[in-house]
Amino acid sequence: GFSASCRLVAIGGLVPAVSTDFTDATPVITETYIGEIFVPANCTATGIAVFNGSNVTGNINVGLADSAGAVIAESVDTAGSGTDAYQLVPFTATEALVGPATYYILSQYSSATARYNSPPLGSFGAAKKTGETFGTFTAITPPTTFTTNLANIASLY
Repeated sequence: GFSASCRLVAIGGLVPAVSTDFTDATPVITETYIGEIFVPANCTATGIAVFNGSNVTGNINVGLADSAGAVIAESVDTAGSGTDAYQLVPFTATEALVGPATYYILSQYSSATARYNSPPLGSFGAAKKTGETFGTFTAITPPTTFTTNLANIASLY
């Protein structure tokens, strides 16, 4: 029965200080990027803070999947804002998360010229799902290994 703030529950536990520590990754508009997070206690998530890269062209859509891969929360399409800065992207409704548990942050981009900060190394689940349609999340297969430069640097808020 503990509750906590969801802030700083981040992909792989990473909380970067500067964008130069990470890769300026290029999205593919038919892919969903997946990054594992660990929620240590119950919390209420309002959305996802995404660490944008050097170009914020187009829209971003974010979602959250549970440990089985079912999508439990998502945003509406949101215009990219803030070069090399965190952008808060709210869910359509707050989500009461139960911890301790593993969840997955999902992201999609409408523009192939957008850039996002991504970890070049890690020891958490990071992957992508291909053949997707921007603005529509489908269930994922939770990744069990890390693939470089795929997951967003992102955290709950």
